[in-house]
Amino acid sequence: MSGILSEPEQLLLGLLRGALAGESGSTGDADASMSLQGETDVYLREALELAGGHAVLPLLYDVLKKERDLSMQLWRTVEDAARVTVRSNYRMLFLTKYVTGLLEQNGILVIVLKGVATASCYPVPELRKAGDIDLLIPKKEDYERACQLLVQNGFQVQEHQSALHHTELRSDEGICVELHRYLVEPFEDRNINAFLKKLLPEYGKHCTVNTSWGISFYQPSDAYHAFYLLIHMLQHFLRAGFGLKFLCDWVVFWNRRIDEAEKDTFMELVRESRTEGFVRVLTETCVRYLGLKREYAEFMLGDTQQEDWTEDFCREVFAAGEFGRARKERMVAMRGTGVKAYAREFHHQMRLNYPTVGKVPLAWPVLWVFTFIRFLYNNRAVRNVSGREILREARRRSRLTNRMILFEVK
Repeated sequence: MSGILSEPEQLLLGLLRGALAGESGSTGDADASMSLQGETDVYLREALELAGGHAVLPLLYDVLKKERDLSMQLWRTVEDAARVTVRSNYRMLFLTKYVTGLLEQNGILVIVLKGVATASCYPVPELRKAGDIDLLIPKKEDYERACQLLVQNGFQVQEHQSALHHTELRSDEGICVELHRYLVEPFEDRNINAFLKKLLPEYGKHCTVNTSWGISFYQPSDAYHAFYLLIHMLQHFLRAGFGLKFLCDWVVFWNRRIDEAEKDTFMELVRESRTEGFVRVLTETCVRYLGLKREYAEFMLGDTQQEDWTEDFCREVFAAGEFGRARKERMVAMRGTGVKAYAREFHHQMRLNYPTVGKVPLAWPVLWVFTFIRFLYNNRAVRNVSGREILREARRRSRLTNRMILFEVK
Protein backbone atom coordinates (compact mmCIF):
# COMPACT_ATOMS: atom_id res chain seq x y z
CA MET A 1 0.00 0.00 0.00
CA SER A 2 1.34 3.40 -0.93
CA GLY A 3 2.67 5.74 1.72
CA ILE A 4 0.43 8.46 0.30
CA LEU A 5 -2.39 7.09 2.48
CA SER A 6 -2.38 7.19 6.27
CA GLU A 7 -2.56 4.09 8.47
CA PRO A 8 -6.28 4.63 9.30
CA GLU A 9 -7.07 5.05 5.60
CA GLN A 10 -5.18 1.88 4.71
CA LEU A 11 -6.95 0.02 7.50
CA LEU A 12 -10.36 1.21 6.32
CA LEU A 13 -9.65 0.11 2.74
CA GLY A 14 -8.65 -3.33 4.00
CA LEU A 15 -11.82 -3.65 6.05
CA LEU A 16 -13.92 -2.59 3.09
CA ARG A 17 -12.24 -5.16 0.84
CA GLY A 18 -13.34 -7.85 3.23
CA ALA A 19 -16.85 -6.41 3.51
CA LEU A 20 -17.38 -6.09 -0.25
CA ALA A 21 -16.21 -9.66 -0.79
CA GLY A 22 -18.60 -10.92 1.88
CA GLU A 23 -15.68 -12.28 3.92
CA SER A 24 -16.86 -12.08 7.52
CA GLY A 25 -14.01 -11.44 9.92
CA SER A 26 -11.46 -10.67 7.19
CA THR A 27 -9.65 -7.38 6.76
CA GLY A 28 -8.66 -8.09 3.17
CA ASP A 29 -5.30 -8.92 1.55
CA ALA A 30 -2.46 -9.30 4.01
CA ASP A 31 -0.04 -7.23 1.94
CA ALA A 32 -2.48 -4.36 1.54
CA SER A 33 -3.96 -4.00 5.02
CA MET A 34 -3.06 -4.72 8.60
CA SER A 35 -4.73 -7.20 10.91
CA LEU A 36 -6.66 -5.67 13.74
CA GLN A 37 -4.41 -7.52 16.15
CA GLY A 38 -1.91 -5.02 17.45
CA GLU A 39 -3.75 -2.05 15.99
CA THR A 40 -4.03 0.87 18.34
CA ASP A 41 -7.44 2.12 19.31
CA VAL A 42 -6.42 5.43 17.79
CA TYR A 43 -5.95 3.99 14.29
CA LEU A 44 -9.11 1.94 14.45
CA ARG A 45 -11.13 4.78 15.92
CA GLU A 46 -9.92 7.09 13.14
CA ALA A 47 -10.72 4.43 10.53
CA LEU A 48 -14.26 4.12 11.85
CA GLU A 49 -14.65 7.90 11.94
CA LEU A 50 -13.56 7.99 8.29
CA ALA A 51 -16.07 5.25 7.51
CA GLY A 52 -18.83 7.30 9.10
CA GLY A 53 -17.86 10.37 7.08
CA HIS A 54 -17.98 8.34 3.88
CA ALA A 55 -21.30 6.61 4.71
CA VAL A 56 -19.74 3.13 4.68
CA LEU A 57 -19.60 2.38 8.42
CA PRO A 58 -22.59 -0.05 8.34
CA LEU A 59 -20.80 -2.15 5.69
CA LEU A 60 -18.19 -3.11 8.28
CA TYR A 61 -20.67 -4.88 10.57
CA ASP A 62 -20.05 -8.46 9.40
CA VAL A 63 -16.30 -7.92 9.05
CA LEU A 64 -15.91 -6.64 12.61
CA LYS A 65 -18.47 -8.66 14.56
CA LYS A 66 -16.04 -11.56 15.17
CA GLU A 67 -13.02 -9.43 16.02
CA ARG A 68 -12.12 -10.13 19.64
CA ASP A 69 -9.73 -7.17 19.82
CA LEU A 70 -12.45 -4.64 19.10
CA SER A 71 -13.42 -2.65 22.19
CA MET A 72 -17.07 -2.68 23.24
CA GLN A 73 -17.34 1.06 22.69
CA LEU A 74 -16.14 0.86 19.08
CA TRP A 75 -18.27 -2.20 18.38
CA ARG A 76 -21.38 -0.40 19.62
CA THR A 77 -20.58 2.44 17.19
CA VAL A 78 -20.59 -0.02 14.30
CA GLU A 79 -23.61 -1.94 15.60
CA ASP A 80 -25.69 1.20 16.11
CA ALA A 81 -24.86 2.45 12.60
CA ALA A 82 -25.83 -0.91 11.11
CA ARG A 83 -29.08 -1.08 13.05
CA VAL A 84 -30.13 2.43 12.01
CA THR A 85 -29.23 1.74 8.37
CA VAL A 86 -31.13 -1.54 8.18
CA ARG A 87 -34.22 0.05 9.70
CA SER A 88 -33.99 3.04 7.35
CA ASN A 89 -33.44 0.84 4.29
CA TYR A 90 -36.57 -1.19 4.92
CA ARG A 91 -38.62 1.98 5.36
CA MET A 92 -37.31 3.22 2.03
CA LEU A 93 -37.83 -0.19 0.41
CA PHE A 94 -41.51 -0.26 1.34
CA LEU A 95 -41.94 3.35 0.24
CA THR A 96 -40.20 2.55 -3.06
CA LYS A 97 -42.66 -0.28 -3.64
CA TYR A 98 -45.62 1.97 -2.76
CA VAL A 99 -44.54 4.83 -5.06
CA THR A 100 -43.57 2.65 -8.02
CA GLY A 101 -46.80 0.67 -7.64
CA LEU A 102 -48.88 3.85 -7.51
CA LEU A 103 -47.30 5.25 -10.67
CA GLU A 104 -47.42 1.95 -12.55
CA GLN A 105 -51.12 1.53 -11.70
CA ASN A 106 -51.66 4.86 -13.44
CA GLY A 107 -49.78 3.79 -16.56
CA ILE A 108 -46.48 5.52 -15.78
CA LEU A 109 -43.22 3.65 -16.25
CA VAL A 110 -40.87 4.37 -13.34
CA ILE A 111 -37.31 3.09 -12.96
CA VAL A 112 -35.39 2.85 -9.69
CA LEU A 113 -31.94 4.47 -9.83
CA LYS A 114 -29.25 3.45 -7.32
CA GLY A 115 -30.81 2.81 -3.89
CA VAL A 116 -32.27 -0.64 -3.51
CA ALA A 117 -31.32 -1.46 -7.10
CA THR A 118 -27.60 -0.98 -6.48
CA ALA A 119 -27.80 -2.35 -2.93
CA SER A 120 -28.93 -5.71 -4.30
CA CYS A 121 -25.37 -6.19 -5.63
CA TYR A 122 -23.93 -6.16 -2.09
CA PRO A 123 -23.29 -9.30 0.01
CA VAL A 124 -25.67 -7.82 2.63
CA PRO A 125 -27.91 -5.33 0.74
CA GLU A 126 -29.47 -3.94 3.92
CA LEU A 127 -26.12 -2.50 5.04
CA ARG A 128 -25.70 -0.10 2.13
CA LYS A 129 -26.67 3.32 3.45
CA ALA A 130 -29.08 5.42 1.36
CA GLY A 131 -30.39 8.89 2.03
CA ASP A 132 -33.28 9.15 -0.40
CA ILE A 133 -35.19 7.39 -3.18
CA ASP A 134 -34.22 8.18 -6.78
CA LEU A 135 -36.83 7.40 -9.43
CA LEU A 136 -36.54 8.06 -13.16
CA ILE A 137 -39.54 8.88 -15.36
CA PRO A 138 -38.09 8.21 -18.85
CA LYS A 139 -41.12 9.48 -20.80
CA LYS A 140 -41.30 13.28 -20.83
CA GLU A 141 -45.08 13.31 -21.16
CA ASP A 142 -45.47 11.33 -17.91
CA TYR A 143 -43.37 13.54 -15.66
CA GLU A 144 -45.82 16.25 -14.55
CA ARG A 145 -48.58 13.69 -14.06
CA ALA A 146 -46.25 11.62 -11.86
CA CYS A 147 -45.53 14.64 -9.67
CA GLN A 148 -49.24 15.43 -9.39
CA LEU A 149 -50.07 11.86 -8.41
CA LEU A 150 -47.55 11.91 -5.57
CA VAL A 151 -48.87 15.26 -4.30
CA GLN A 152 -52.43 13.93 -4.43
CA ASN A 153 -51.31 11.01 -2.29
CA GLY A 154 -49.76 12.98 0.53
CA PHE A 155 -46.28 13.91 -0.71
CA GLN A 156 -45.11 17.51 -0.42
CA VAL A 157 -43.00 19.26 -3.04
CA GLN A 158 -40.07 20.89 -1.26
CA GLU A 159 -40.03 24.67 -1.37
CA HIS A 160 -36.32 24.75 -2.11
CA GLN A 161 -35.28 22.53 -5.02
CA SER A 162 -31.54 21.83 -5.01
CA ALA A 163 -31.29 20.64 -8.63
CA LEU A 164 -32.80 21.07 -12.08
CA HIS A 165 -32.86 17.43 -13.14
CA HIS A 166 -35.31 16.21 -10.51
CA THR A 167 -38.12 17.32 -8.22
CA GLU A 168 -37.71 16.67 -4.50
CA LEU A 169 -40.81 15.51 -2.65
CA ARG A 170 -41.12 14.36 0.93
CA SER A 171 -43.36 11.68 2.44
CA ASP A 172 -45.27 12.13 5.70
CA GLU A 173 -42.44 10.13 7.34
CA GLY A 174 -39.90 12.66 6.11
CA ILE A 175 -38.32 10.42 3.45
CA CYS A 176 -37.13 12.31 0.37
CA VAL A 177 -38.19 11.05 -3.06
CA GLU A 178 -36.30 12.53 -6.00
CA LEU A 179 -38.35 12.24 -9.16
CA HIS A 180 -35.92 12.50 -12.08
CA ARG A 181 -36.83 14.17 -15.36
CA TYR A 182 -33.22 13.83 -16.52
CA LEU A 183 -30.38 11.55 -15.49
CA VAL A 184 -28.15 14.26 -13.99
CA GLU A 185 -27.66 18.03 -13.88
CA PRO A 186 -26.43 19.66 -17.10
CA PHE A 187 -22.65 19.61 -17.52
CA GLU A 188 -20.82 22.65 -18.86
CA ASP A 189 -20.17 20.74 -22.11
CA ARG A 190 -22.95 20.88 -24.71
CA ASN A 191 -22.00 17.62 -26.39
CA ILE A 192 -22.39 15.47 -23.28
CA ASN A 193 -25.67 17.22 -22.44
CA ALA A 194 -27.03 16.51 -25.92
CA PHE A 195 -25.94 12.89 -25.66
CA LEU A 196 -27.61 12.40 -22.26
CA LYS A 197 -30.82 14.00 -23.49
CA LYS A 198 -30.89 11.63 -26.46
CA LEU A 199 -30.11 8.69 -24.18
CA LEU A 200 -32.93 9.28 -21.68
CA PRO A 201 -35.72 7.44 -23.60
CA GLU A 202 -33.41 4.43 -23.95
CA TYR A 203 -33.70 3.82 -20.20
CA GLY A 204 -37.36 3.05 -20.76
CA LYS A 205 -36.38 0.42 -23.35
CA HIS A 206 -33.51 -1.14 -21.41
CA CYS A 207 -34.87 -2.02 -17.99
CA THR A 208 -35.28 -5.26 -16.08
CA VAL A 209 -37.36 -6.43 -13.11
CA ASN A 210 -35.55 -6.74 -9.78
CA THR A 211 -37.07 -9.27 -7.36
CA SER A 212 -34.10 -9.73 -5.01
CA TRP A 213 -35.80 -7.92 -2.10
CA GLY A 214 -38.96 -10.02 -2.30
CA ILE A 215 -40.82 -7.28 -4.20
CA SER A 216 -40.75 -6.27 -7.86
CA PHE A 217 -39.58 -3.01 -9.38
CA TYR A 218 -37.98 -1.85 -12.61
CA GLN A 219 -34.30 -0.98 -12.71
CA PRO A 220 -31.94 -0.26 -15.62
CA SER A 221 -30.32 -3.19 -17.40
CA ASP A 222 -26.71 -3.82 -16.40
CA ALA A 223 -25.19 -1.61 -19.13
CA TYR A 224 -27.49 1.33 -18.39
CA HIS A 225 -27.30 0.78 -14.63
CA ALA A 226 -23.50 0.97 -14.79
CA PHE A 227 -23.60 4.03 -17.03
CA TYR A 228 -25.89 5.84 -14.61
CA LEU A 229 -23.55 5.03 -11.70
CA LEU A 230 -20.70 6.36 -13.82
CA ILE A 231 -22.30 9.61 -14.93
CA HIS A 232 -23.65 10.24 -11.42
CA MET A 233 -20.16 9.81 -9.98
CA LEU A 234 -18.64 12.02 -12.65
CA GLN A 235 -21.03 14.85 -11.91
CA HIS A 236 -20.25 14.72 -8.19
CA PHE A 237 -16.54 14.50 -8.97
CA LEU A 238 -16.65 17.64 -11.11
CA ARG A 239 -18.46 19.47 -8.33
CA ALA A 240 -17.38 18.99 -4.72
CA GLY A 241 -16.36 15.35 -5.15
CA PHE A 242 -17.59 12.03 -3.77
CA GLY A 243 -16.55 9.53 -1.14
CA LEU A 244 -15.85 5.83 -0.74
CA LYS A 245 -19.47 4.65 -0.98
CA PHE A 246 -19.56 5.37 -4.71
CA LEU A 247 -16.36 3.35 -5.17
CA CYS A 248 -17.91 0.49 -3.18
CA ASP A 249 -20.93 0.57 -5.49
CA TRP A 250 -18.61 0.25 -8.49
CA VAL A 251 -16.78 -2.71 -6.97
CA VAL A 252 -19.82 -4.80 -6.05
CA PHE A 253 -21.55 -4.00 -9.34
CA TRP A 254 -18.70 -5.30 -11.49
CA ASN A 255 -17.63 -8.17 -9.20
CA ARG A 256 -20.48 -10.18 -10.71
CA ARG A 257 -20.90 -12.30 -13.81
CA ILE A 258 -22.26 -9.85 -16.37
CA ASP A 259 -23.29 -10.71 -19.90
CA GLU A 260 -20.69 -9.81 -22.52
CA ALA A 261 -23.31 -8.00 -24.60
CA GLU A 262 -24.07 -5.74 -21.63
CA LYS A 263 -20.37 -4.97 -21.23
CA ASP A 264 -20.14 -4.09 -24.93
CA THR A 265 -23.17 -1.79 -24.66
CA PHE A 266 -21.71 -0.09 -21.60
CA MET A 267 -18.39 0.58 -23.33
CA GLU A 268 -20.22 1.98 -26.34
CA LEU A 269 -22.02 4.41 -24.04
CA VAL A 270 -18.68 5.33 -22.48
CA ARG A 271 -17.10 6.00 -25.87
CA GLU A 272 -20.05 8.04 -27.09
CA SER A 273 -20.02 10.12 -23.91
CA ARG A 274 -16.21 10.51 -24.13
CA THR A 275 -15.67 9.52 -20.53
CA GLU A 276 -13.04 6.78 -21.05
CA GLY A 277 -10.42 8.56 -18.95
CA PHE A 278 -12.68 8.75 -15.93
CA VAL A 279 -13.73 5.10 -16.30
CA ARG A 280 -10.12 3.94 -16.43
CA VAL A 281 -8.84 5.75 -13.37
CA LEU A 282 -12.01 4.95 -11.41
CA THR A 283 -11.81 1.25 -12.25
CA GLU A 284 -8.05 0.92 -11.73
CA THR A 285 -8.43 2.61 -8.33
CA CYS A 286 -11.11 0.09 -7.34
CA VAL A 287 -8.91 -2.79 -8.50
CA ARG A 288 -5.86 -1.60 -6.58
CA TYR A 289 -7.52 -0.50 -3.35
CA LEU A 290 -10.94 -2.11 -2.93
CA GLY A 291 -10.76 -5.60 -4.38
CA LEU A 292 -12.44 -5.23 -7.78
CA LYS A 293 -11.34 -8.34 -9.68
CA ARG A 294 -9.03 -7.35 -12.50
CA GLU A 295 -10.23 -10.20 -14.71
CA TYR A 296 -13.78 -8.80 -14.47
CA ALA A 297 -12.68 -5.22 -15.10
CA GLU A 298 -9.96 -5.62 -17.75
CA PHE A 299 -12.26 -4.55 -20.59
CA MET A 300 -12.61 -1.08 -19.00
CA LEU A 301 -8.91 -0.48 -18.43
CA GLY A 302 -7.62 -0.41 -22.00
CA ASP A 303 -3.96 -0.94 -22.88
CA THR A 304 -2.61 1.71 -20.51
CA GLN A 305 -3.17 1.32 -16.79
CA GLN A 306 -3.43 4.55 -14.84
CA GLU A 307 -1.34 3.40 -11.88
CA ASP A 308 0.68 6.59 -11.94
CA TRP A 309 -2.32 8.64 -10.81
CA THR A 310 -4.74 6.26 -9.11
CA GLU A 311 -3.01 7.28 -5.88
CA ASP A 312 -3.94 10.90 -6.56
CA PHE A 313 -7.50 9.85 -7.33
CA CYS A 314 -7.78 7.77 -4.15
CA ARG A 315 -6.36 10.66 -2.14
CA GLU A 316 -8.96 12.93 -3.75
CA VAL A 317 -11.79 10.56 -2.76
CA PHE A 318 -10.59 10.44 0.84
CA ALA A 319 -10.32 14.23 0.93
CA ALA A 320 -13.87 14.67 -0.35
CA GLY A 321 -15.89 12.62 2.12
CA GLU A 322 -19.52 11.86 1.29
CA PHE A 323 -20.65 14.21 -1.52
CA GLY A 324 -17.57 16.41 -1.04
CA ARG A 325 -18.65 17.70 2.37
CA ALA A 326 -15.34 17.16 4.13
CA ARG A 327 -13.89 20.59 3.30
CA LYS A 328 -15.70 23.90 2.93
CA GLU A 329 -13.53 25.19 0.09
CA ARG A 330 -14.43 22.29 -2.23
CA MET A 331 -16.79 23.32 -5.01
CA VAL A 332 -15.83 22.38 -8.55
CA ALA A 333 -13.10 20.74 -10.60
CA MET A 334 -12.78 22.49 -13.94
CA ARG A 335 -11.68 21.22 -17.33
CA GLY A 336 -8.64 23.46 -17.64
CA THR A 337 -6.76 25.73 -15.26
CA GLY A 338 -6.52 29.05 -17.10
CA VAL A 339 -8.70 32.13 -17.26
CA LYS A 340 -10.83 30.56 -19.99
CA ALA A 341 -11.62 27.58 -17.75
CA TYR A 342 -12.69 29.83 -14.86
CA ALA A 343 -14.89 31.91 -17.19
CA ARG A 344 -16.49 28.80 -18.70
CA GLU A 345 -17.28 27.34 -15.28
CA PHE A 346 -18.59 30.70 -14.00
CA HIS A 347 -20.93 30.95 -17.00
CA HIS A 348 -22.08 27.38 -16.39
CA GLN A 349 -22.91 28.17 -12.76
CA MET A 350 -24.90 31.20 -13.94
CA ARG A 351 -26.94 28.98 -16.28
CA LEU A 352 -27.63 26.54 -13.43
CA ASN A 353 -28.68 29.33 -11.06
CA TYR A 354 -30.95 31.02 -13.64
CA PRO A 355 -32.09 28.22 -15.98
CA THR A 356 -34.93 30.18 -17.65
CA VAL A 357 -33.68 33.73 -18.08
CA GLY A 358 -30.17 32.36 -18.58
CA LYS A 359 -31.21 31.30 -22.07
CA VAL A 360 -31.43 34.98 -23.08
CA PRO A 361 -27.95 36.27 -24.07
CA LEU A 362 -28.95 39.90 -23.50
CA ALA A 363 -29.51 39.11 -19.81
CA TRP A 364 -26.11 37.50 -19.29
CA PRO A 365 -24.18 40.57 -18.06
CA VAL A 366 -26.72 41.20 -15.30
CA LEU A 367 -26.88 37.51 -14.39
CA TRP A 368 -23.09 37.32 -14.20
CA VAL A 369 -23.16 40.13 -11.63
CA PHE A 370 -25.89 38.38 -9.62
CA THR A 371 -23.99 35.09 -9.77
CA PHE A 372 -20.79 36.74 -8.57
CA ILE A 373 -22.59 38.41 -5.65
CA ARG A 374 -24.19 35.10 -4.74
CA PHE A 375 -20.79 33.39 -4.93
CA LEU A 376 -19.23 35.91 -2.53
CA TYR A 377 -22.19 35.80 -0.13
CA ASN A 378 -22.28 31.99 0.07
CA ASN A 379 -18.55 31.83 0.66
CA ARG A 380 -18.62 34.23 3.59
CA ALA A 381 -22.07 33.72 5.12
CA VAL A 382 -22.53 29.98 4.52
CA ARG A 383 -19.10 28.39 4.13
CA ASN A 384 -17.01 30.97 5.98
CA VAL A 385 -14.23 30.59 3.43
CA SER A 386 -12.63 33.07 1.04
CA GLY A 387 -13.17 33.11 -2.72
CA ARG A 388 -9.42 32.82 -3.17
CA GLU A 389 -9.40 29.52 -1.26
CA ILE A 390 -12.28 28.24 -3.40
CA LEU A 391 -10.47 29.09 -6.63
CA ARG A 392 -7.16 27.66 -5.43
CA GLU A 393 -8.83 24.36 -4.51
CA ALA A 394 -10.67 24.27 -7.84
CA ARG A 395 -7.38 24.76 -9.68
CA ARG A 396 -5.71 21.97 -7.70
CA ARG A 397 -8.51 19.50 -8.39
CA SER A 398 -8.65 20.50 -12.04
CA ARG A 399 -5.13 19.21 -12.62
CA LEU A 400 -6.41 15.70 -11.96
CA THR A 401 -9.52 16.24 -14.09
CA ASN A 402 -7.49 17.47 -17.05
CA ARG A 403 -5.59 14.18 -17.22
CA MET A 404 -8.88 12.39 -17.93
CA ILE A 405 -9.49 14.30 -21.20
CA LEU A 406 -13.23 14.42 -20.56
CA PHE A 407 -15.80 14.96 -23.33
CA GLU A 408 -13.13 15.60 -25.97
CA VAL A 409 -12.73 13.95 -29.37
CA LYS A 410 -9.37 12.21 -29.50
